[in-house]
Amino acid sequence: MRHTLLLMMLAVATLQGHSQEKVIYDFEGYEIGDRLPMNDLYSDKTESVAEVTADPTNPQNKVLHVTNKSWNTLIELAIGHITQGNITESYRMLAFDLYRPASDANYKQFVARLGQDTIYADAGFYDQGQAETWVAKSYIMERTDEASDKIYMGFNSVDAEYYVDNIRLIAADYGYDFTDEQQTLRYHAAKAGKNIGVAVPVSRININDESLLPTQTVFRNFNMIVAENEMKPDALQPNRGEFNFYHGDCIVDFAARHDMEVRGHTLVWHKQVPAWISSDGIKNDHGYSRDELLQIMKDHITAVVSHYKGKVSEWDVVNECLDDDQTTIRTNPLSYDLRPSVWQNVIGEDYIDSAFVYAHRADPDAQLYINDYGVEFQGKAKTQAYYNLVRRLVNDGIPVGGVGFQCHLTVGDTDSAKFDNNVKRYAPLGVECAVTELDVSMPDAYAQGAEQQQAEEYGKIASVMMNYDHCRNILVWGVTDDMSWRQGNPLIFRQTLEPKPAFFTLRDILQSAAQIADGITTPDTGATASASVDVYDLGGRPVALGLDRKDIGRLPKGIYIIDGKCTVVR
Repeated sequence: MRHTLLLMMLAVATLQGHSQEKVIYDFEGYEIGDRLPMNDLYSDKTESVAEVTADPTNPQNKVLHVTNKSWNTLIELAIGHITQGNITESYRMLAFDLYRPASDANYKQFVARLGQDTIYADAGFYDQGQAETWVAKSYIMERTDEASDKIYMGFNSVDAEYYVDNIRLIAADYGYDFTDEQQTLRYHAAKAGKNIGVAVPVSRININDESLLPTQTVFRNFNMIVAENEMKPDALQPNRGEFNFYHGDCIVDFAARHDMEVRGHTLVWHKQVPAWISSDGIKNDHGYSRDELLQIMKDHITAVVSHYKGKVSEWDVVNECLDDDQTTIRTNPLSYDLRPSVWQNVIGEDYIDSAFVYAHRADPDAQLYINDYGVEFQGKAKTQAYYNLVRRLVNDGIPVGGVGFQCHLTVGDTDSAKFDNNVKRYAPLGVECAVTELDVSMPDAYAQGAEQQQAEEYGKIASVMMNYDHCRNILVWGVTDDMSWRQGNPLIFRQTLEPKPAFFTLRDILQSAAQIADGITTPDTGATASASVDVYDLGGRPVALGLDRKDIGRLPKGIYIIDGKCTVVR
């Protein structure tokens, strides 16, 4: 077989019980030059060709070479040797390996049909990954009652050229039933008085179709939602004075139907700025004066926040305003440096103050957040700079109501104590703290034990957030690994929508917090209790072994497992 790495990945998946795969075409039994039919949806004739050829990276292997010459023309694959029944009931994902020559266009729209029923169609034209290398692709199939013995698959194009291999069907084992609300994340989050949220890419998840598995996974598991990109400045106001609220409205309407809160992300940022403001978010290409740019910012914030007044509960008003280099703190511990941006360069630091004031005027009831990355763990210069900035804004009477920690992490990054120490010092300032964009990348995503290590990192962050009344919200930045902007499978659902260990860790922590909220806070300490106890954190790691029972109250504030039960130390 061609891909040693792929085989290792599949072996790990099999050992961990992730899914069952069935290869339907690997082309090794064909002769070079054999052709498979190409099916044109609207014509009996097509110039498109699907021909078995040598692997462009390893001539010893055989693959299918496709040259597309017309729209809606797909490879025809007979599957009668597997099943004549409803294949989408047994298998939920269609997967294959894709290779594109350098001359092939990056952006394509993938389509698959079972007989005449469409079982998958990209909503748009998406980047298919690096050319001149094999890329693993996978797509969740919609359920259908079609009983055809043919699958049709391919890319919509009049001039596409690509190779496919190892076409396979994947049956997923979800390990939980989301139709039972007590098995979901949001059930326990609500009981605990917390929000568990998710960023949704509207372009890739059709939230208007609530029969789809991805859509149901979102509204059944989460009680807060944020648009990944659709409410950023370039999406909402692509041209000056012309607002496009369609996708943002879809998010808000979806949330209303399912009793979810909405975070608005984001009003002012140095990235994804519309080109009519700046070509790169830094240059003042259009020569705006300070007053002109302030008016542009005011108009945008006022229009957007007013449009969603009473529907969006909180906003990331200013996003990523701090510079990554905060070395000035070494000589001035109360200082902070702002990153260069068109806003900072033209208006000055008070663009931050003005943005919060404009947003508060547009919706006085909305909770207004500042949001940044790399500011989670006490002891880092940028973390201290963030605190210094927030304290300055609060002291100046600026209506900052919340502090967002993005938490784009990698396995091994998380220090629970440093995160805890950082979070708790914001309470005296009168602001809430939220984890706004949580994901945890795994450098070796398919190594044995990697997903469990990832789950522990998620658990460390969530456990701290459960400890404090001024911490209500934890949001995961994406639904499934394949939709993440990061490498290393950083999310809590696999591409198949199977929950990973991180899902169950989060659920356990939320459930424990819910039990504590219901008053289940202490273990049985009756006459038969032992004089000493073993204390573990919520991830099952030992905190204190053989601790004298009378010293439980001396433990640092937090949630522990003692005598097999959840114990809160306040």
